[in-house]
Amino acid sequence: MNSRIPQAFIDRVLERTDLVDLIDRRVKLKHSGRNYTACCPFHQERTPSFTVSREKQFYYCFGCSASGNAISFLMEYEQQSFIDALRQLASPLGMELPRAEEVVSDETTALYAAIAAACQFYRQQLRQHPQRQRAIDYLQGRGLSGDIARDFGLGYAPPGWDHLARQDWSAAQRQALIDCGLILPRKSGPGFYDAMRDRVIFPIRDARGRCIGLGGRVLNDDKPKYLNSPESAIFHKGQELYGLYEARQHGKLTRLLVVEGYMDVIALAQHGLHFAVATLGTATTPQHIERLLRQTPEILFCFDGDDAGRRAAWKAVQACLPLVNDGQRIAFMFLEQGEDPDSLVRRIGAGGFATRMEGAQGLADFLFAHQSADLQLQRLEDKAQLAQRVQSLLTPMPPSIYRQLLEQRLRDITGLEAAAPPEPAKPPPPGPAPMRRTPRALPNARHGLCDKALRLLMLNPQLASRLHPPDLDDCGLAHWPLLRAVLDMLLAHPQMSTAGLLGAWHGSSEGEELAALAAQEFLLTASMAEGEIEDIDIALRRTGLEHQLKRLTEAVQEQPSRERLEQQWRLRHEIEQLRRRRPPQPTG
Repeated sequence: MNSRIPQAFIDRVLERTDLVDLIDRRVKLKHSGRNYTACCPFHQERTPSFTVSREKQFYYCFGCSASGNAISFLMEYEQQSFIDALRQLASPLGMELPRAEEVVSDETTALYAAIAAACQFYRQQLRQHPQRQRAIDYLQGRGLSGDIARDFGLGYAPPGWDHLARQDWSAAQRQALIDCGLILPRKSGPGFYDAMRDRVIFPIRDARGRCIGLGGRVLNDDKPKYLNSPESAIFHKGQELYGLYEARQHGKLTRLLVVEGYMDVIALAQHGLHFAVATLGTATTPQHIERLLRQTPEILFCFDGDDAGRRAAWKAVQACLPLVNDGQRIAFMFLEQGEDPDSLVRRIGAGGFATRMEGAQGLADFLFAHQSADLQLQRLEDKAQLAQRVQSLLTPMPPSIYRQLLEQRLRDITGLEAAAPPEPAKPPPPGPAPMRRTPRALPNARHGLCDKALRLLMLNPQLASRLHPPDLDDCGLAHWPLLRAVLDMLLAHPQMSTAGLLGAWHGSSEGEELAALAAQEFLLTASMAEGEIEDIDIALRRTGLEHQLKRLTEAVQEQPSRERLEQQWRLRHEIEQLRRRRPPQPTG
């Protein structure tokens, strides 16, 4: 969305905004060395791991990895759009958003308005349409009251092809309804038809309570039984959770129950259990888990007890493990065949359902049971296989007491001791005679080279002009594409700050990597940083030449020629020159 706003304008707003003051007005910060700390506002914790840097104008949580600048903080903390957050920061500074941005804002506003209008239309149909009784009978048959239907904004899409489409919409409104996927152009002839027909309608709300999409449950024999509106600029199924907004209206959440359907969420709320949410027809994603853990320290998943339910539970485990930390609990509740939360709570009541939740299987128990289900652990080979399976899952986990306990349990089951520390590396063979000055070692780890460059650039964006790497796209360097993109951004915007750089990648996996790198302090003076970046520049250039030499050597072996041999000699000479070259040592 922010691509339509000049980057220079965003940079000016960020430069004139003090992130520490902005956050301190909402979350009390405590001065700690060069930075400020607090308990993270985005997840439950007792020990402060949320850090704000006034120097770099960005925040980072070492617990949940929440990160960003002033704009992203307002987006996450106050659930604002990018446009609204930028406007809130710019207004006190006397800065008006560029006119091009207003078009983007109008487009987004139109989508919200179109979904809201459709929700209102379907609610009216549930009250007024001549055939509404079919929907009312269905809802009452599922034990729902008028109050709960009102709280969740339930509606009715009547049978027929164009009840919504033929309303008196303006051209802009009609286009917004098309963009949201609620009306569709006819395949033959002019006109439009409704996407939702003869269905109970479930509005899907975002964290601010705005309708962003619709779900529909069919009342006849049509397929599919449940249908969601397609993704749009305001609706992303892999990030949203049905019922989360409604759950938050009932006070602080101490736990969240993840179920599979709209009716499960509503039925549990009907019985006073106002902490159920559902994914929107997708498997549980890491984005879902991050969002859930920011709301509550305890997540309970409820799945069918059949093979499909256990596969879904296993996908949830894989999404949870890299994110779960100390003080958080993940558990799994499996239902008997043919049972769902809706039918179960109606049969045994809220008290019985709460009792069943208390008996849920913890993540650790499910993890080891699932991974050893096809093994015979009295056999050494199967113990080794279990160790291999589980260790690969624990490796991405953040360092924590919980991870240590899982590793201890694996050792208890397999009888394996903790891995011995690696043997010290053998000293390298003697090289050329030392230079007059003792040089700093050039970085030569293929994985760490780009990371080190990125860390330096995040802390000192002005150093971008000191890097002149060749084209390294096919050299196999980890994080080279990200380094190339960061360099291009900084060279195009020489005045960009750390906060602006983070903002350019906010919300992406690359942005998370950059934030984690920026959070690592470098104890370097300005002159030392310049020396480091020159070392990296030399190493990157040398890597490019070595890759050229490797390809040329392969070509020489296949078809030697005088020209190739001369070029091979020149490359070796250039590489040797770079090996001997060192930037001057800082003085003073």
